[in-house]
Amino acid sequence: MAKKPTKDTGTLSGGQVFSYSLGDVANNLTFMMTSMFLMVYMTDIAGLSAGVAGTIYGVTKIWAGVADLIAGQTVDRINTRWGRLRPWLLFGSTPLAIVFVLLFSVPAGLSPALTIAWIFLFDALFQLAYSFVNIPYGSLSAAMTQDSVDRSKLSGARSIANALTGVVLSAIVAPQFQDTTGDNVRLQFTLTTVALGIVAIVLYLICFKNAREVVPRSATKISLKRTLKMIRHNRPLIVLCLAAFFLLAAIFTMNAVGLYYARYVLGNAGWFTFLALAQTVGTVIVASLVPGITSRYGKRNGYIGAAMIAISAFVLIYFVPDGNLPIAIVAWFLFGLGSGGTNALMFSMQADTVDYGEWKTGVRAEGGSYSVLSFIRKSGQGVGGWAGAALIGAYGYVAQADVQDATAEQGIRLATGLLPAFLAVAATVVMIWYNLSVDDHTKIVRDLNARRSEGAVSTAYGVEADRVVIEELGDARNLLLRPREEGILPVVTIFELEGAGASEIGPAVAAKLGVKYVPQKFSSDEVAEVDTQALFSDSGFERWLRTVSYTGTQDADMARALDYAEDHSIAEQNRLELLKFAEDGAVIRGRNGAYVLGRAVGGLHVRLTAPLKMRIERVRSKTGLSQSDAESRIAVEDRVRAEMSRNLYQWDPNTDEYYDLVINTGTVTYEQVVDAIVGFYRSKYPESDSKASPTS
Repeated sequence: MAKKPTKDTGTLSGGQVFSYSLGDVANNLTFMMTSMFLMVYMTDIAGLSAGVAGTIYGVTKIWAGVADLIAGQTVDRINTRWGRLRPWLLFGSTPLAIVFVLLFSVPAGLSPALTIAWIFLFDALFQLAYSFVNIPYGSLSAAMTQDSVDRSKLSGARSIANALTGVVLSAIVAPQFQDTTGDNVRLQFTLTTVALGIVAIVLYLICFKNAREVVPRSATKISLKRTLKMIRHNRPLIVLCLAAFFLLAAIFTMNAVGLYYARYVLGNAGWFTFLALAQTVGTVIVASLVPGITSRYGKRNGYIGAAMIAISAFVLIYFVPDGNLPIAIVAWFLFGLGSGGTNALMFSMQADTVDYGEWKTGVRAEGGSYSVLSFIRKSGQGVGGWAGAALIGAYGYVAQADVQDATAEQGIRLATGLLPAFLAVAATVVMIWYNLSVDDHTKIVRDLNARRSEGAVSTAYGVEADRVVIEELGDARNLLLRPREEGILPVVTIFELEGAGASEIGPAVAAKLGVKYVPQKFSSDEVAEVDTQALFSDSGFERWLRTVSYTGTQDADMARALDYAEDHSIAEQNRLELLKFAEDGAVIRGRNGAYVLGRAVGGLHVRLTAPLKMRIERVRSKTGLSQSDAESRIAVEDRVRAEMSRNLYQWDPNTDEYYDLVINTGTVTYEQVVDAIVGFYRSKYPESDSKASPTS
C-alpha cells in the first residue's frame, strides 16, 4: 500500500533504487570476474595445470560459504554514525579491491608451488573480503524500507544490474584471452583489474552515499541448534538443498570452463560476450514468466520444466559444430531460460520450506535455513568448477595453445555440455521427491496463521493456548479474543477496492455498534495531501522490476533471508496490533484483518466493491484529481495493497471466501450499507455487547 512520504520513510525514489543497484554492479565486477575468468587465468596465464586450478577453485568456493556465515554473524555487531551496514561498503570496498587486484597479479618467475600459494591465499582472502561487503549490501535493502513492495523493487534492480554486469564484463575481459602468450599479458590483467577495482569502489561509495538505514535490523539470528532441529524434520528443505547442489554444480561447471569453449570450439574468445548476452536475455525473459508458471503448473513442476530446458541446452552445447556461433547463441539462450527459471523457483520454494519447518517443529529459522542453502549452493559451485577443470585436464588440455587437439576439444565439450547435463539430470530427479505443493503450502500458512493468533491471545491473557480455543462454531470461528465470561464485543473488518466507500462506511458502522474505528495503516488520502504523484507512480517498469526480484543472482541467499524475515516481523507486529484493537471491539479497515482475525469468535468480515466508473467518480470528488489520475490512483492502490498482502501473509485479499459479506456499494446508499452490516452483525451475534461507548 502506498504510504506517506517523509524525510526518512516512504516510497523509495528512482534515484535510490538505481544507486542501490550500482552496489550489485560493484559486487559483480569482482565476483563474476572470478567466477567466469579465474580458471582460465590460472591455467593460461599463471601456468597452473587444469587439475590444480580446479582444486583451488573448488576449495575457495566452499570456503566462500563459510565466509558468508562468518560475515553474517559479524556485520551488525558494530554500530556507527552511518549505521550498522553502510560502513562496510565505505571501509570494506578498498580492501576487497586490493585483494582482487593481487589475485590477478601473479608475478612472473614464481615457482609452481609459490604460484599455487599466491593464488590460493589471495582467492581465500578475496572470498572473505567479498562476504564482508556483499552480506551487508544485501541486508541493506531491508534496512532502507519496511515496505515489502519497495524491497522487491530493490532486489529486482539488483537482478537486472547483475545480468547486465555479466555481459559488459565479458565484453571487456573475454577478448583478452584470445592470445595469452604476449610479453605484457600479466601486466594487462593487472591493469584491467585495477580499473575494475577502482570502478567498483566508486560505485560502492555512490551506493553508500544514497542509501539510508531507517529501519532497525530485526531479522532472526542464526542459531545452529535451532537450525539443526528444524532441518532434521524438514524434508522439503533437504530435497531442495540436494537439488541446489547438483544444479549449481552444473551451472558452474559450465561457467568455469565456458571461455575455453568460446576460444577453442567456436574459435574466438571474444564471442563469449555474445553467449553471455544470450544467456542474460533468456534469464530476464523467464523471470517475467515465473509467476504465471508457478500459478499454472506449481513450483516443483515449474522447476523440473526449467531444469529440462537447461538439460536440453547443455546437450545442444555439446553438439554445436565447430565455429558455429548462431547455434551456440541459441544454446546459451536456452541455458539462460533454464538456469534463470530454476534459480527463481528455488528462492520461492526456499521461502515455503521456512514455513514448513515452523509448522513441523515450531522453530522458525529464516537465517539458518537460508544459510544452509547458501553453503550448499557455494559447495555446488566449487565442486562444479573443480569437476570442469579436472575433466579438461584429464583430456589433455594444453594451456596457451593456439588450438587444441581433438581429444582436448572433446574434453572441453564434455565439460560444458554432457557433464553439466548429467548434473542437471541429477537435480531434476532429486526434485521429484520435493513433496510441498502449492495447495499444501496454502494449508500450512493458514494453520500457522491460526497458531500465531492463538499464541498471541494466550500470551496476552497469560493462559494456556487451548483455553482461547473453543469447539468450532457453525461459521468455523473458534478463537476467543477475550475471556468467555466477559462476553463478545463486535469486531468488524472491512476491505475495499479503492473508492468503494470504506472511509465513510467504516466510522458509521463503528458508531452504531458502539466500538472504536481503526483506519487502514497507511491512508491514501494522507498521501494524496502530500504528493499526489506518489499514488500513481507505480509504472509498468517498476512492476516488472518487482517481478524479477532476485532472479539470476547467484549470491543473494542471505539477502533473501533477511527480506523474508523482515516481512514476517512486520506481519507479526500487525497481528499483535490487530488483536489489541479487537480486544475491546473495533471496526478495522484494511490491515489484513479478515485474514488475521478470520477465526475470531464475534468477528464479521466485509469486502466492499463498486463499478470502476463509479469508484473513479468518487475518488475525483474527494481529491479533485483528473479522471486519468483518479483511475491511476485506483489501479495502483488496488494492485499494491494486494501485492503487500501476498508478500506478508501469502493470501489474496480479493478472494471472496474470506468474507462473510461482499457488498456492491454502487447499487445502494452508504446508509443502507451501514444498516446492512450492523443488522447482519446483530443477527449473527445476538449475544454480543454493542453498548460500549464509541471511540476513534
